[in-house]
Amino acid sequence: MWAENEAAWTAFLLVSGQWRATPRGLGGTYWIGLDYAAAKTGFDLAGLTVSPETWMDLRLIEHGAREELNRER
Repeated sequence: MWAENEAAWTAFLLVSGQWRATPRGLGGTYWIGLDYAAAKTGFDLAGLTVSPETWMDLRLIEHGAREELNRER
């Protein structure tokens, strides 16, 4: 991992369980994205300050994860 991505990856892993999802069809799940209020609470509880740059990088990670989670199998 490149050093410039470490902060965003660490922040993402910290809140990676805070997804919003909805049922899709017959037993599937559609992953909407991170619950940002829950993510902020997670950051606050961990004592992590997320800069605007790190937040934007985390959103890119979220986008890629959402695409993969919602990929038809």
